[in-house]
Amino acid sequence: MTTKAQLVTNRQIEFGTFHQPIENVNLIDAKTNLKYSTPRWWRNLRLKEFQAVQGGNERFFYNIALFNAKLSAFAQVRVFDILQEKHYVYEQQLMPTQLDIPNDVLNSVNSFSNKKIDIRIENKLRENRITVKFKVLKNKEMPTIEGQVHGSFANSEHLVASVPFGENHGMYAHKNIVPMHGFLRINDEHHEFKKKQSFFILDDHKGYYPYRLKWDWITAAFISEKGIIGLNLTKNQSIDNEKYNENALWINGKIHRLPGVIFTRHQDIWDIKDKHGKVNLKFQALYPKDVKINLGPLGASDCEGPFGRVSGTVILDNESITFENIFAFAERMYIRC
Repeated sequence: MTTKAQLVTNRQIEFGTFHQPIENVNLIDAKTNLKYSTPRWWRNLRLKEFQAVQGGNERFFYNIALFNAKLSAFAQVRVFDILQEKHYVYEQQLMPTQLDIPNDVLNSVNSFSNKKIDIRIENKLRENRITVKFKVLKNKEMPTIEGQVHGSFANSEHLVASVPFGENHGMYAHKNIVPMHGFLRINDEHHEFKKKQSFFILDDHKGYYPYRLKWDWITAAFISEKGIIGLNLTKNQSIDNEKYNENALWINGKIHRLPGVIFTRHQDIWDIKDKHGKVNLKFQALYPKDVKINLGPLGASDCEGPFGRVSGTVILDNESITFENIFAFAERMYIRC
């Protein structure tokens, strides 16, 4: 596996799109204010970090996340039973010091554990795998949920985007959509994820976001005769959404880059389109998950993270890919911190 050594050299962030993992995502070393130096503790406070993985098959879709905004943090296990339309959500607010998000996904561990929730993400891309182990104990609102899944990254192309929000500050994202195997257990009911029928989505992020952080995002995947078809589309605060974005379609491990997109909402219907006519999708938000928090001067959030269905087309150079009522996960994010 070819890798890129680091993202910041001589305190300058390298912006662009890469197709190899980064050995050291050292955004903490960037000089984010060119007029004067800022201490490392201040840069660490402004550097938002999170790692999430999504995945599933025709029966289930899950999201496992460890999110550290430095003024707030949380751990989340979220599972949706598509067949039975059952939505299981466990989210625990944490102290930011309780999370230590690693600077690479080549050989690291990202984890949090207490008496109620246990998440362990073993990043082993040097071995072409990521293993996620998670468990939530039964409570008044949820059954016991336990799982272990393995994403298999051999023969799949990575998308690493370094996106500028301004002069020498921005964000990094590492995306990939690959085959998966493992299991999910809900109470005593055991479900197998078979490799040829299941998908795994890597979603690794760090960034110096503006004080008012905003993004729109959708991801979805399904199994076809071509293999796994996987989609990632985002509209964030990039200074040039056409040139710098993390938009792509994977077909059996091969990346097809996509242009910048715009999200337009009409209540529960989200239209996602580009200005070239290549992306024409409609997402119906069916199962909401809203977060609205106001901490006054310490921050606020107004976020939507619904599960739903996406339909429409994505046109590539030599073919058109159709999404027909595919289960999807989307976000409208606004955070002030």
